[in-house]
Amino acid sequence: MKLTAEKVSKKYNRKTGGAGYFYAVGETDFALEENALTAVFGRSGSGKTTLLHMLGGLLAPDSGRVLADGRDIYALSDKALSAFRNRHIGVIPQGSTPIASLTVLENVLLPSLMAGERAEAYALELLETVGIAALRDAMPGELSGGELRRMAIARALINKPSIVLADEPTGDLDDENTAKVLSLLRDTAAGGAAVLLVTHESEAANYADIVLKMDGGKLTNTL
Repeated sequence: MKLTAEKVSKKYNRKTGGAGYFYAVGETDFALEENALTAVFGRSGSGKTTLLHMLGGLLAPDSGRVLADGRDIYALSDKALSAFRNRHIGVIPQGSTPIASLTVLENVLLPSLMAGERAEAYALELLETVGIAALRDAMPGELSGGELRRMAIARALINKPSIVLADEPTGDLDDENTAKVLSLLRDTAAGGAAVLLVTHESEAANYADIVLKMDGGKLTNTL
């Protein structure tokens, strides 16, 4: 599935400053390619996360369209958009978003259950890949920040999404687990998915097919 942004932008109001608003993302065209890992680098506040959220159906742009295989995802009803996201888009959030009352395995399985399936064998495979299979029956409150991040990565991939949007997925990880996660995202792209990685991690460039920079809400191909 190809994801395309056509002249999308997002602005926020502010109480001080002459204009009374600022653009988190200026008018942007962007295509996320299938079978490729695209890495976007940029400092905090550059607009990377805002762009990712617009691409993922989580934040409606103020202008422009986000198209999945030519279909405007923001023209869908809330219910239809939620179902589309669950089935086709895997989002790895920057923060920790577990359901505290569920075990690690249950958290990872949840998107598949919402899609009417129970992909337990694949969930266990993903937990093994990210190195936390031994924690399958643990509760989120027992996990470290890095373990929670790896659980979120497994959960985002459980439905084998055609689009993967990863927001600083290695932020809490040591070098060994950073390499595991970047290799997993590389393999996911090689398997046919369109993968977007927004990051500060310089090592990510070694795994990427396309490398972009974001600064002041604008994308360029120059680091």
